[in-house]
Amino acid sequence: MVAAATAAGGAVLLPIYDRLSATAPITADSANAVLQGQAMAAGNLLLGGWTLSGACFYATDLPFYAIFAAVKGLSPSVAHDVGAAIYTLLVIAACFLARGRATGTPALFRMAVTLVLLVAPAPGEAVDLLLLGPFHAGTTLLLLVVLLVLDASGDRPLGAVAVGALLTLAALSDALAIYVGVAPIALVAILRLASSRQTQRADVALLAAALLAVPLSMLLTGLIGRVGGFATLPLNGSFARIDDMPRNIGLTIEGALLLFGANFFGQPVASPATLGVLVHLAGFGFVLAACRWAMLAWRRGEETDRVTQVLLAAMALDVAAYLFSNQAIDLMTSRYLIPFLAFGSVLAGRVGADRLRESRLRIPAAGVALVYLVVAALSLRTPLAPAPEAQLGTFLERHHLTYGISAYWQASTVTVESGGRVRVRAVQTGSLPPGPYMWEAEGSWYDAKRRGNDARFVVRDTRDSRSVQRSEMEESFGPPTANYRVGQYEVLVWDRNLLNDIAH
Repeated sequence: MVAAATAAGGAVLLPIYDRLSATAPITADSANAVLQGQAMAAGNLLLGGWTLSGACFYATDLPFYAIFAAVKGLSPSVAHDVGAAIYTLLVIAACFLARGRATGTPALFRMAVTLVLLVAPAPGEAVDLLLLGPFHAGTTLLLLVVLLVLDASGDRPLGAVAVGALLTLAALSDALAIYVGVAPIALVAILRLASSRQTQRADVALLAAALLAVPLSMLLTGLIGRVGGFATLPLNGSFARIDDMPRNIGLTIEGALLLFGANFFGQPVASPATLGVLVHLAGFGFVLAACRWAMLAWRRGEETDRVTQVLLAAMALDVAAYLFSNQAIDLMTSRYLIPFLAFGSVLAGRVGADRLRESRLRIPAAGVALVYLVVAALSLRTPLAPAPEAQLGTFLERHHLTYGISAYWQASTVTVESGGRVRVRAVQTGSLPPGPYMWEAEGSWYDAKRRGNDARFVVRDTRDSRSVQRSEMEESFGPPTANYRVGQYEVLVWDRNLLNDIAH
Protein backbone atom coordinates (compact mmCIF):
# COMPACT_ATOMS: atom_id res chain seq x y z
CA MET A 1 0.00 0.00 0.00
CA VAL A 2 2.75 2.45 1.00
CA ALA A 3 4.87 1.50 -2.00
CA ALA A 4 1.94 1.96 -4.38
CA ALA A 5 1.07 5.35 -2.91
CA THR A 6 4.70 6.45 -3.13
CA ALA A 7 4.96 5.36 -6.76
CA ALA A 8 1.72 7.17 -7.59
CA GLY A 9 2.95 10.34 -5.89
CA GLY A 10 6.23 10.18 -7.76
CA ALA A 11 4.39 9.62 -11.04
CA VAL A 12 2.41 12.83 -10.41
CA LEU A 13 5.34 14.96 -9.25
CA LEU A 14 7.89 13.91 -11.88
CA PRO A 15 6.15 15.37 -14.98
CA ILE A 16 5.27 18.52 -13.03
CA TYR A 17 8.89 19.10 -12.07
CA ASP A 18 10.05 18.18 -15.57
CA ARG A 19 7.79 20.90 -16.98
CA LEU A 20 9.00 23.43 -14.41
CA SER A 21 12.63 22.53 -15.05
CA ALA A 22 12.12 23.32 -18.73
CA THR A 23 11.40 26.94 -17.75
CA ALA A 24 15.08 27.26 -16.78
CA PRO A 25 17.78 27.44 -19.49
CA ILE A 26 20.50 24.85 -19.16
CA THR A 27 23.87 26.24 -18.11
CA ALA A 28 27.39 25.14 -18.92
CA ASP A 29 27.48 23.24 -15.61
CA SER A 30 24.33 21.31 -16.55
CA ALA A 31 25.61 20.68 -20.08
CA ASN A 32 28.92 19.32 -18.83
CA ALA A 33 27.09 16.99 -16.45
CA VAL A 34 25.12 15.67 -19.44
CA LEU A 35 28.40 15.09 -21.31
CA GLN A 36 29.82 13.26 -18.30
CA GLY A 37 26.69 11.14 -18.10
CA GLN A 38 27.04 10.31 -21.78
CA ALA A 39 30.67 9.27 -21.24
CA MET A 40 29.67 6.99 -18.35
CA ALA A 41 26.80 5.51 -20.37
CA ALA A 42 29.31 4.74 -23.16
CA GLY A 43 31.43 2.69 -20.74
CA ASN A 44 33.82 5.26 -19.27
CA LEU A 45 32.47 4.65 -15.76
CA LEU A 46 35.41 6.26 -13.98
CA LEU A 47 35.49 9.20 -16.41
CA GLY A 48 39.09 8.59 -17.40
CA GLY A 49 40.65 11.67 -19.01
CA TRP A 50 38.21 14.06 -17.34
CA THR A 51 39.14 16.87 -14.96
CA LEU A 52 36.29 17.69 -12.60
CA SER A 53 35.79 20.31 -9.94
CA GLY A 54 36.25 19.45 -6.26
CA ALA A 55 32.47 19.07 -6.14
CA CYS A 56 32.41 16.31 -8.75
CA PHE A 57 28.93 14.91 -7.83
CA TYR A 58 30.26 11.52 -8.93
CA ALA A 59 28.09 9.36 -6.63
CA THR A 60 25.21 11.80 -6.16
CA ASP A 61 24.11 13.30 -9.48
CA LEU A 62 26.19 11.67 -12.22
CA PRO A 63 24.58 8.21 -11.97
CA PHE A 64 21.26 9.86 -12.85
CA TYR A 65 22.83 11.62 -15.84
CA ALA A 66 24.35 8.32 -16.99
CA ILE A 67 21.01 6.51 -16.80
CA PHE A 68 19.07 9.18 -18.67
CA ALA A 69 21.85 9.66 -21.25
CA ALA A 70 21.83 5.93 -21.89
CA VAL A 71 18.10 6.15 -22.66
CA LYS A 72 17.91 9.51 -24.46
CA GLY A 73 21.41 10.05 -25.79
CA LEU A 74 23.04 13.47 -25.83
CA SER A 75 20.05 15.77 -25.40
CA PRO A 76 19.24 18.91 -23.39
CA SER A 77 16.16 17.08 -22.07
CA VAL A 78 18.52 14.88 -20.03
CA ALA A 79 19.43 17.88 -17.86
CA HIS A 80 15.77 18.63 -17.16
CA ASP A 81 14.82 14.99 -16.63
CA VAL A 82 17.63 14.48 -14.12
CA GLY A 83 16.77 17.66 -12.21
CA ALA A 84 13.13 16.62 -12.02
CA ALA A 85 13.93 13.04 -10.98
CA ILE A 86 16.34 14.08 -8.22
CA TYR A 87 13.94 16.63 -6.78
CA THR A 88 11.03 14.17 -6.93
CA LEU A 89 13.05 11.64 -4.95
CA LEU A 90 14.19 14.38 -2.57
CA VAL A 91 10.58 15.33 -1.79
CA ILE A 92 9.59 11.67 -1.26
CA ALA A 93 12.61 10.97 0.97
CA ALA A 94 11.93 14.13 2.99
CA CYS A 95 8.32 13.10 3.57
CA PHE A 96 9.32 9.66 4.84
CA LEU A 97 11.98 11.15 7.11
CA ALA A 98 9.42 13.59 8.50
CA ARG A 99 7.14 10.66 9.36
CA GLY A 100 9.72 9.17 11.70
CA ARG A 101 8.23 6.44 13.90
CA ALA A 102 4.70 7.87 13.74
CA THR A 103 1.83 5.85 12.30
CA GLY A 104 -1.74 6.49 11.18
CA THR A 105 -3.08 10.05 11.07
CA PRO A 106 -0.09 11.66 12.85
CA ALA A 107 2.25 10.13 10.24
CA LEU A 108 0.13 11.40 7.35
CA PHE A 109 -0.05 14.87 8.89
CA ARG A 110 3.73 15.02 9.31
CA MET A 111 4.32 13.95 5.73
CA ALA A 112 1.71 16.42 4.45
CA VAL A 113 3.40 19.37 6.18
CA THR A 114 6.79 18.52 4.63
CA LEU A 115 5.22 17.89 1.23
CA VAL A 116 3.47 21.26 1.21
CA LEU A 117 6.68 23.11 2.09
CA LEU A 118 8.67 21.44 -0.70
CA VAL A 119 6.06 20.86 -3.39
CA ALA A 120 6.16 24.15 -5.26
CA PRO A 121 9.59 25.66 -6.13
CA ALA A 122 9.02 29.28 -7.11
CA PRO A 123 9.56 30.03 -10.83
CA GLY A 124 12.81 31.83 -11.52
CA GLU A 125 16.02 31.36 -9.57
CA ALA A 126 14.54 28.77 -7.19
CA VAL A 127 13.56 26.52 -10.10
CA ASP A 128 17.01 27.06 -11.64
CA LEU A 129 18.65 25.83 -8.43
CA LEU A 130 16.29 23.05 -7.38
CA LEU A 131 15.21 21.54 -10.70
CA LEU A 132 18.34 21.85 -12.78
CA GLY A 133 21.87 21.32 -11.68
CA PRO A 134 24.00 19.74 -10.51
CA PHE A 135 23.44 22.25 -7.67
CA HIS A 136 23.62 20.14 -4.47
CA ALA A 137 20.07 18.78 -4.64
CA GLY A 138 21.57 15.35 -5.37
CA THR A 139 23.86 15.72 -2.36
CA THR A 140 20.88 16.64 -0.20
CA LEU A 141 18.99 13.60 -1.47
CA LEU A 142 21.84 11.27 -0.49
CA LEU A 143 22.04 12.87 2.97
CA LEU A 144 18.30 12.39 3.44
CA VAL A 145 18.87 8.70 2.64
CA VAL A 146 21.64 8.69 5.27
CA LEU A 147 19.21 10.04 7.86
CA LEU A 148 16.53 7.55 6.82
CA VAL A 149 19.03 4.74 7.43
CA LEU A 150 19.99 6.32 10.75
CA ASP A 151 16.34 6.62 11.75
CA ALA A 152 15.48 3.05 10.76
CA SER A 153 18.57 1.34 12.16
CA GLY A 154 18.30 2.76 15.67
CA ASP A 155 21.26 1.62 17.76
CA ARG A 156 22.22 -1.34 15.59
CA PRO A 157 25.95 -1.41 14.66
CA LEU A 158 25.17 -2.30 11.05
CA GLY A 159 23.32 1.01 10.77
CA ALA A 160 26.49 2.91 11.66
CA VAL A 161 28.40 0.99 8.99
CA ALA A 162 25.79 1.88 6.36
CA VAL A 163 25.78 5.52 7.48
CA GLY A 164 29.58 5.66 7.23
CA ALA A 165 29.58 4.15 3.74
CA LEU A 166 26.97 6.60 2.47
CA LEU A 167 28.75 9.56 4.09
CA THR A 168 31.96 8.48 2.36
CA LEU A 169 30.24 8.55 -1.04
CA ALA A 170 28.67 11.93 -0.23
CA ALA A 171 31.99 13.47 0.85
CA LEU A 172 33.70 12.02 -2.24
CA SER A 173 31.11 13.72 -4.43
CA ASP A 174 30.60 17.08 -2.74
CA ALA A 175 32.55 18.89 -0.02
CA LEU A 176 29.28 20.43 1.17
CA ALA A 177 28.37 16.99 2.54
CA ILE A 178 31.19 17.34 5.07
CA TYR A 179 29.54 20.42 6.59
CA VAL A 180 25.91 19.31 6.45
CA GLY A 181 26.33 15.54 6.77
CA VAL A 182 29.56 14.39 8.38
CA ALA A 183 30.01 17.26 10.85
CA PRO A 184 26.41 17.29 12.23
CA ILE A 185 26.38 13.53 12.84
CA ALA A 186 29.77 13.68 14.56
CA LEU A 187 28.76 16.73 16.61
CA VAL A 188 25.52 15.16 17.81
CA ALA A 189 27.32 11.94 18.72
CA ILE A 190 29.85 13.92 20.79
CA LEU A 191 27.13 15.92 22.55
CA ARG A 192 25.11 12.81 23.34
CA LEU A 193 28.19 11.08 24.73
CA ALA A 194 29.07 14.13 26.83
CA SER A 195 25.58 14.41 28.29
CA SER A 196 25.15 10.70 29.07
CA ARG A 197 26.45 9.08 32.24
CA GLN A 198 26.99 5.84 30.40
CA THR A 199 28.89 5.28 27.19
CA GLN A 200 26.43 4.69 24.36
CA ARG A 201 27.88 2.25 21.86
CA ALA A 202 25.63 3.54 19.07
CA ASP A 203 26.96 7.08 19.43
CA VAL A 204 30.55 5.84 19.55
CA ALA A 205 29.96 3.84 16.38
CA LEU A 206 28.33 6.81 14.62
CA LEU A 207 31.15 9.12 15.68
CA ALA A 208 33.72 6.69 14.29
CA ALA A 209 31.73 6.28 11.07
CA ALA A 210 31.49 10.04 10.56
CA LEU A 211 35.15 10.71 11.36
CA LEU A 212 36.32 7.95 9.02
CA ALA A 213 34.14 9.13 6.13
CA VAL A 214 36.36 12.06 5.16
CA PRO A 215 39.73 10.26 4.98
CA LEU A 216 38.05 7.30 3.27
CA SER A 217 36.55 9.63 0.67
CA MET A 218 39.97 11.15 0.02
CA LEU A 219 41.50 7.69 -0.25
CA LEU A 220 38.79 6.64 -2.69
CA THR A 221 39.30 9.77 -4.79
CA GLY A 222 43.02 9.07 -5.00
CA LEU A 223 42.37 5.45 -5.90
CA ILE A 224 40.06 6.46 -8.75
CA GLY A 225 42.79 8.71 -10.13
CA ARG A 226 45.46 6.01 -9.84
CA VAL A 227 43.45 3.46 -11.81
CA GLY A 228 42.91 5.93 -14.65
CA GLY A 229 39.75 7.66 -13.52
CA PHE A 230 38.92 11.34 -13.31
CA ALA A 231 41.11 13.97 -11.67
CA THR A 232 39.75 16.78 -9.52
CA LEU A 233 40.73 20.39 -9.01
CA PRO A 234 40.74 21.91 -5.51
CA LEU A 235 37.90 24.19 -4.48
CA ASN A 236 38.82 27.79 -3.80
CA GLY A 237 36.98 28.03 -0.51
CA SER A 238 38.07 30.35 2.28
CA PHE A 239 36.66 32.47 5.08
CA ALA A 240 34.90 35.70 4.23
CA ARG A 241 36.49 39.02 5.06
CA ILE A 242 35.00 41.21 7.79
CA ASP A 243 33.88 43.84 5.29
CA ASP A 244 32.04 41.12 3.31
CA MET A 245 29.83 40.16 6.23
CA PRO A 246 26.99 42.68 5.64
CA ARG A 247 26.62 41.38 2.08
CA ASN A 248 26.88 37.76 3.23
CA ILE A 249 24.20 38.28 5.87
CA GLY A 250 21.89 39.80 3.27
CA LEU A 251 22.54 36.99 0.79
CA THR A 252 21.98 34.33 3.47
CA ILE A 253 18.61 35.77 4.43
CA GLU A 254 17.48 36.41 0.87
CA GLY A 255 18.79 33.04 -0.31
CA ALA A 256 16.88 31.13 2.34
CA LEU A 257 13.71 33.07 1.52
CA LEU A 258 14.27 32.44 -2.19
CA LEU A 259 14.44 28.67 -1.79
CA PHE A 260 11.32 28.64 0.37
CA GLY A 261 9.46 30.74 -2.23
CA ALA A 262 9.20 33.60 0.27
CA ASN A 263 11.60 36.14 -1.19
CA PHE A 264 9.63 39.37 -0.83
CA PHE A 265 12.56 41.62 -1.79
CA GLY A 266 11.71 43.53 -4.95
CA GLN A 267 8.09 42.37 -4.97
CA PRO A 268 5.32 44.92 -5.72
CA VAL A 269 3.16 45.77 -2.71
CA ALA A 270 -0.11 44.57 -4.24
CA SER A 271 -0.12 41.70 -6.71
CA PRO A 272 -1.22 38.06 -6.85
CA ALA A 273 2.44 37.02 -6.81
CA THR A 274 2.97 38.94 -3.56
CA LEU A 275 0.11 37.01 -1.95
CA GLY A 276 1.83 33.75 -2.84
CA VAL A 277 5.11 35.05 -1.43
CA LEU A 278 3.44 36.04 1.84
CA VAL A 279 1.86 32.61 2.19
CA HIS A 280 5.24 30.99 1.59
CA LEU A 281 6.65 33.40 4.18
CA ALA A 282 4.19 31.90 6.68
CA GLY A 283 5.58 28.47 5.81
CA PHE A 284 9.12 29.71 6.34
CA GLY A 285 8.08 31.15 9.69
CA PHE A 286 6.63 27.80 10.69
CA VAL A 287 9.95 26.12 9.87
CA LEU A 288 11.77 28.58 12.13
CA ALA A 289 9.20 27.99 14.88
CA ALA A 290 9.71 24.23 14.62
CA CYS A 291 13.47 24.75 14.92
CA ARG A 292 12.92 26.81 18.06
CA TRP A 293 10.66 24.17 19.62
CA ALA A 294 13.20 21.45 18.90
CA MET A 295 16.09 23.49 20.29
CA LEU A 296 14.20 24.36 23.48
CA ALA A 297 13.28 20.72 24.02
CA TRP A 298 16.91 19.71 23.53
CA ARG A 299 18.16 22.38 25.96
CA ARG A 300 15.62 21.34 28.61
CA GLY A 301 16.99 17.83 28.45
CA GLU A 302 13.77 16.35 27.12
CA GLU A 303 14.04 13.15 25.14
CA THR A 304 14.93 14.29 21.61
CA ASP A 305 15.57 11.71 18.95
CA ARG A 306 18.97 11.59 17.30
CA VAL A 307 17.74 12.43 13.79
CA THR A 308 16.00 15.61 14.97
CA GLN A 309 19.21 16.69 16.67
CA VAL A 310 21.21 16.02 13.50
CA LEU A 311 18.71 18.03 11.45
CA LEU A 312 19.09 21.01 13.79
CA ALA A 313 22.88 20.80 13.77
CA ALA A 314 22.98 20.41 9.98
CA MET A 315 20.80 23.46 9.41
CA ALA A 316 22.93 25.58 11.72
CA LEU A 317 26.19 24.41 10.15
CA ASP A 318 24.84 24.92 6.63
CA VAL A 319 23.96 28.54 7.36
CA ALA A 320 27.26 29.14 9.16
CA ALA A 321 29.34 27.58 6.36
CA TYR A 322 27.62 29.82 3.80
CA LEU A 323 27.57 32.95 5.93
CA PHE A 324 31.24 32.91 6.87
CA SER A 325 32.67 31.71 3.54
CA ASN A 326 33.68 33.43 0.32
CA GLN A 327 31.05 31.41 -1.56
CA ALA A 328 28.24 33.90 -0.91
CA ILE A 329 28.55 35.82 -4.17
CA ASP A 330 25.05 36.27 -5.59
CA LEU A 331 21.61 34.70 -5.34
CA MET A 332 22.62 31.76 -7.51
CA THR A 333 25.06 30.71 -4.78
CA SER A 334 21.99 30.08 -2.61
CA ARG A 335 22.35 26.53 -3.95
CA TYR A 336 24.55 25.87 -0.92
CA LEU A 337 21.45 26.38 1.24
CA ILE A 338 19.41 23.61 -0.41
CA PRO A 339 20.10 21.31 2.57
CA PHE A 340 18.70 24.04 4.84
CA LEU A 341 15.48 24.00 2.81
CA ALA A 342 15.10 20.21 2.85
CA PHE A 343 16.13 19.66 6.46
CA GLY A 344 13.98 22.55 7.65
CA SER A 345 10.95 21.15 5.85
CA VAL A 346 11.58 17.74 7.41
CA LEU A 347 11.94 19.28 10.85
CA ALA A 348 8.68 21.20 10.40
CA GLY A 349 6.89 17.93 9.72
CA ARG A 350 8.75 15.88 12.32
CA VAL A 351 8.46 18.38 15.18
CA GLY A 352 5.88 21.01 14.22
CA ALA A 353 3.13 18.95 12.62
CA ASP A 354 1.96 17.39 15.89
CA ARG A 355 1.62 20.82 17.51
CA LEU A 356 -0.19 22.15 14.46
CA ARG A 357 -2.62 19.22 14.38
CA GLU A 358 -3.55 19.69 18.02
CA SER A 359 -3.93 23.50 17.86
CA ARG A 360 -6.59 25.87 16.57
CA LEU A 361 -4.42 26.67 13.57
CA ARG A 362 -5.47 23.56 11.67
CA ILE A 363 -8.00 25.45 9.52
CA PRO A 364 -5.66 28.35 8.62
CA ALA A 365 -2.93 25.80 7.93
CA ALA A 366 -5.22 24.02 5.49
CA GLY A 367 -5.78 27.36 3.74
CA VAL A 368 -2.04 27.94 3.51
CA ALA A 369 -1.58 24.45 2.07
CA LEU A 370 -4.27 25.15 -0.53
CA VAL A 371 -2.48 28.33 -1.64
CA TYR A 372 0.78 26.38 -1.92
CA LEU A 373 -0.93 23.95 -4.28
CA VAL A 374 -2.53 26.76 -6.29
CA VAL A 375 0.88 28.41 -6.68
CA ALA A 376 2.28 25.08 -7.87
CA ALA A 377 -0.50 24.79 -10.46
CA LEU A 378 -0.10 28.39 -11.67
CA SER A 379 3.66 27.98 -12.00
CA LEU A 380 3.03 25.45 -14.77
CA ARG A 381 1.95 28.39 -16.94
CA THR A 382 5.51 29.78 -16.89
CA PRO A 383 6.80 29.81 -20.49
CA LEU A 384 9.57 27.46 -21.50
CA ALA A 385 13.06 28.91 -21.49
CA PRO A 386 14.36 30.00 -24.89
CA ALA A 387 17.33 28.09 -26.31
CA PRO A 388 19.39 30.44 -28.48
CA GLU A 389 22.20 27.87 -28.46
CA ALA A 390 19.94 25.47 -30.39
CA GLN A 391 19.44 28.07 -33.12
CA LEU A 392 23.20 28.67 -33.19
CA GLY A 393 23.87 24.93 -33.42
CA THR A 394 21.52 24.61 -36.38
CA PHE A 395 23.27 27.48 -38.16
CA LEU A 396 26.73 26.02 -37.54
CA GLU A 397 25.71 22.57 -38.72
CA ARG A 398 24.16 24.02 -41.87
CA HIS A 399 27.46 25.77 -42.64
CA HIS A 400 29.45 22.58 -41.96
CA LEU A 401 31.08 24.14 -38.90
CA THR A 402 31.05 21.20 -36.52
CA TYR A 403 34.05 21.77 -34.23
CA GLY A 404 35.06 25.02 -32.56
CA ILE A 405 36.06 26.79 -29.37
CA SER A 406 34.48 29.33 -27.06
CA ALA A 407 34.44 30.47 -23.45
CA TYR A 408 33.19 28.07 -20.76
CA TRP A 409 29.67 29.46 -20.49
CA GLN A 410 28.94 29.10 -24.22
CA ALA A 411 30.82 25.92 -25.14
CA SER A 412 29.11 22.79 -23.86
CA THR A 413 25.63 24.32 -24.01
CA VAL A 414 25.93 24.50 -27.80
CA THR A 415 27.30 20.94 -27.87
CA VAL A 416 24.38 19.54 -25.88
CA GLU A 417 21.68 21.67 -27.55
CA SER A 418 22.85 20.38 -30.94
CA GLY A 419 22.81 16.78 -29.77
CA GLY A 420 26.59 16.58 -30.26
CA ARG A 421 26.39 17.24 -33.99
CA VAL A 422 28.28 20.48 -33.32
CA ARG A 423 31.00 20.34 -30.67
CA VAL A 424 32.32 23.49 -29.03
CA ARG A 425 35.10 23.27 -26.46
CA ALA A 426 35.93 25.76 -23.73
CA VAL A 427 39.17 27.72 -23.70
CA GLN A 428 40.60 30.11 -21.15
CA THR A 429 39.89 33.77 -21.69
CA GLY A 430 42.32 36.57 -20.94
CA SER A 431 45.44 34.69 -22.09
CA LEU A 432 47.25 34.81 -25.44
CA PRO A 433 47.02 32.41 -27.05
CA PRO A 434 44.07 30.83 -25.22
CA GLY A 435 44.63 27.45 -23.61
CA PRO A 436 42.35 24.52 -22.78
CA TYR A 437 39.91 25.26 -19.97
CA MET A 438 40.35 22.10 -17.93
CA TRP A 439 37.32 22.44 -15.70
CA GLU A 440 34.59 19.83 -16.15
CA ALA A 441 36.39 18.88 -19.37
CA GLU A 442 38.02 15.92 -21.09
CA GLY A 443 41.63 16.30 -22.19
CA SER A 444 41.12 14.60 -25.57
CA TRP A 445 38.89 17.48 -26.68
CA TYR A 446 42.01 19.58 -27.32
CA ASP A 447 44.11 16.95 -29.12
CA ALA A 448 44.52 18.23 -32.70
CA LYS A 449 45.69 14.78 -33.82
CA ARG A 450 42.50 13.10 -32.70
CA ARG A 451 40.11 12.27 -35.51
CA GLY A 452 37.36 14.85 -35.84
CA ASN A 453 39.08 17.47 -33.69
CA ASP A 454 39.31 20.12 -36.37
CA ALA A 455 38.38 23.43 -34.71
CA ARG A 456 37.66 26.02 -37.40
CA PHE A 457 35.57 28.62 -35.57
CA VAL A 458 35.17 30.65 -32.40
CA VAL A 459 31.81 31.49 -30.82
CA ARG A 460 31.48 34.81 -29.01
CA ASP A 461 28.42 35.84 -26.99
CA THR A 462 28.05 39.59 -27.48
CA ARG A 463 25.79 39.87 -24.41
CA ASP A 464 28.08 38.09 -21.95
CA SER A 465 31.17 39.83 -20.60
CA ARG A 466 32.62 36.42 -19.69
CA SER A 467 32.81 35.44 -23.35
CA VAL A 468 35.95 35.54 -25.46
CA GLN A 469 36.95 38.90 -26.89
CA ARG A 470 37.31 39.28 -30.64
CA SER A 471 40.48 41.32 -30.30
CA GLU A 472 42.16 38.52 -28.32
CA MET A 473 41.08 35.90 -30.86
CA GLU A 474 42.44 37.92 -33.77
CA GLU A 475 45.69 38.59 -31.94
CA SER A 476 46.05 34.85 -31.27
CA PHE A 477 44.89 33.42 -34.59
CA GLY A 478 45.08 36.32 -37.04
CA PRO A 479 42.17 37.83 -39.01
CA PRO A 480 39.24 35.43 -39.54
CA THR A 481 38.33 34.40 -43.07
CA ALA A 482 34.61 34.74 -42.39
CA ASN A 483 32.36 36.37 -39.82
CA TYR A 484 28.71 35.57 -39.07
CA ARG A 485 26.11 36.94 -36.69
CA VAL A 486 23.46 34.56 -35.26
CA GLY A 487 21.23 36.38 -32.81
CA GLN A 488 23.38 37.38 -29.85
CA TYR A 489 26.30 35.27 -31.08
CA GLU A 490 29.20 36.15 -33.33
CA VAL A 491 30.91 33.32 -35.19
CA LEU A 492 34.49 33.88 -36.35
CA VAL A 493 35.81 31.36 -38.91
CA TRP A 494 39.39 30.43 -39.87
CA ASP A 495 40.69 28.15 -42.62
CA ARG A 496 42.90 26.02 -40.34
CA ASN A 497 42.67 23.92 -37.20
CA LEU A 498 42.86 26.33 -34.26
CA LEU A 499 43.76 23.52 -31.86
CA ASN A 500 47.27 23.61 -33.32
CA ASP A 501 47.64 27.21 -32.12
CA ILE A 502 46.21 27.08 -28.60
CA ALA A 503 48.57 26.88 -25.64
CA HIS A 504 49.05 23.41 -24.10
